[in-house]
Amino acid sequence: MLLLLLVVGCVPAPWRMPGPLDRLGRGAPEPLSEFLARKAGSTDDHSGRPRGDVAAAAESFLGDSRIVVNGETYRFDCSGLVEASLAKAGCAWTGSSAMLYDAAKEAGVLHHRKRPNPGDIAFFDNTYDRDKNGANDDARTHSAVVTDVEPDGTVLMVHVASTGVVHLRMNLLHPHDQVGDGGAVLNDYLRARSKRDPLGTEYLAGELWVGFATFE
Repeated sequence: MLLLLLVVGCVPAPWRMPGPLDRLGRGAPEPLSEFLARKAGSTDDHSGRPRGDVAAAAESFLGDSRIVVNGETYRFDCSGLVEASLAKAGCAWTGSSAMLYDAAKEAGVLHHRKRPNPGDIAFFDNTYDRDKNGANDDARTHSAVVTDVEPDGTVLMVHVASTGVVHLRMNLLHPHDQVGDGGAVLNDYLRARSKRDPLGTEYLAGELWVGFATFE
């Protein structure tokens, strides 16, 4: 049970602000469509191969207990990390995981390939019982930033957990397996077990995943 509690990212809260408080009263952020157009054709290379600014930004927060970009402090939760990673890459997006998912869908950059690109944003459903009704009907409760894809298809991501900004592993070729034949972790737990969980509740990252969005 302790392991499960440590890996859970976004957790229930009495209320959520849509972005950093010091942005209130400022102009609207750059539209995703403009950001996508500006990033099209980018060839930035951070490690000897094509790799996005968003992925590099997310990795820069690993181990941090606060998320700060250019003096602005972001919410210490899953969507706060995504906001900060996008901001560091040049897109002043503000919103929840569900809002970003909807915006990505509208912009035509949402996809369901099993091998995403570094810098993609991953979305998950039912990582906790958000409405506390005991049913698995909680959409877009978590998000993470893809930083790499290993040869066996395991997707390496960065997200916010109760222990801080850490890595998250997911393998969509084996979504129901926590470890592989050799003992390597394929899917981290992304939901803590509860006695109130209904029959059929899923807990692994690969089981809770619902899509990726490509922003670069």
